[in-house]
Parts: sequence; C-alpha cells; structure tokens
Amino acid sequence: MVLWIILAALTAAVAAILILPFARATKIASADRAGEVAVYRDQLAELDRDRAQGLIEPQEAEYARAEIGRRLLAAAG
Repeated sequence: MVLWIILAALTAAVAAILILPFARATKIASADRAGEVAVYRDQLAELDRDRAQGLIEPQEAEYARAEIGRRLLAAAG
C-alpha cells in the first residue's frame, strides 16, 4: 500500500514539473502583447500628428489607421 502512495506522489511531482513551463509561457506572452499594444497606440498618435501637420494625405492616413487598428485588435486579443 505504501508503494502505491509513493508512486502516486512521484507521478504527481513529475506531472507538475512537466506542466510548469506551459504555465510560465502564457505569462510571458501576455507581457509581450502589452508591449505590442503600446507600440500600436504610439503609431496611431504619430499618425494623427502627421495628419495634423499635413505630412500625409487624409486618404492615406485612413488606410494606415485601418491597418494599425487591425494589428492593435490582433495584439489586444
């Protein structure tokens, strides 16, 4: 009976060790996504500044805004 308890404990320990890297990967991925979201928001702000200064045509700015918006939504998930 003691043998089965020891084997069950060892199995649980090995399973925990094998699952641990997968739990950490999701935390790292969400931190990377936060950086991506910040970059895309900065790009939108820069696009607005360029449009206000007349450096980019309004139609081109709308195309760029749509593309940045798509990437922002994908990054925000």
